[in-house]
This record gives sequence, C-alpha cells and structure tokens, in this order.
Amino acid sequence: MYIMIVNRLINKDKKVRRVERGFTLIELILVVAILGILAVSALPNMFGTTLTNARSSSMNGVVGAVQAGIAMYAATEAAGGNNISYPATLDSAAAGATASGSTPLFGTVLQNGVTSQWFKKSSTCYVYDTNGNGTMDSSPTDTYFLYTVATGTFALASSGCT
Repeated sequence: MYIMIVNRLINKDKKVRRVERGFTLIELILVVAILGILAVSALPNMFGTTLTNARSSSMNGVVGAVQAGIAMYAATEAAGGNNISYPATLDSAAAGATASGSTPLFGTVLQNGVTSQWFKKSSTCYVYDTNGNGTMDSSPTDTYFLYTVATGTFALASSGCT
C-alpha cells in the first residue's frame, strides 16, 4: 500500500511538471516591452526618417508648391489674353514677418499659405528655418530663397539675400 501511495505522488509530480512548462506572463510582458523599445528606436533609422530629413522634405515641398503656384499664376494671365506676367509679391505680409496662422506666407500663389518655419526677410527674400530654432539665422544655418519678379523664379539664394 505504501508503494501505491508513493507511485501516485510521483505520477502527480510528473503531471505538475508538464503543466509548469512554458513562459510566465511576466516573462512574456518583458519580452514584448523590450521588442517595443527596440522597434521604436530602430524604425526611424530603418526608414531613413530623421528630423533633418523631415525638415528638408518640408522645405522642398513648399518650394515646389510655390514654383507651381507662380507658374499657374502666369498661365492664368496668358489664358486671359494678357501678356505672361508674374505676381508682384508672393504675399501681403510685411518684411520681417514670421509665418504663422495669422500671417501666412506665399498666400498669393498658395491657397492657404504657409504658417510655420518660414520668414519673410524682404519683399523678394524668404528664409526657411532649417535648424528649427524659430529664429532667422544667417546662411548656411538657415536656407535663403530669392523671388525674381521679372522671370517668375523662386530659387535658392546661394549667398543669402536682402
């Protein structure tokens, strides 16, 4: 009888051990948390998305939209039977203005204008806040663009502009 009781206890232990196989909930949560942290740190590098790249892409998008808006303005003039001309100004903001919701820049050629990251240095000179510090810095820290009314060009000013 004693042997039967010992055998039952041994068999019971084997069953319990089979149930104990696997990972605990805490171990699984830790693994998921570590994988999440690794994913968050790796995704920007994996897709090449950095803050500098994002700012550069934003700037290039606005420049392309302004150039297209200037071309549309000229095409509208030509379609109306007028000589091809370009807008005298790209917006109604005063020189020294900072793009904001109340003072959008490029409103003459863009439907809603641009409301951040740009400054208007003069009637033909615009500055993009390349480093994102919210102030107009000298070139090459920030990027300068020059609008030429006679030719309708909005292009990078290699040595800054006034």
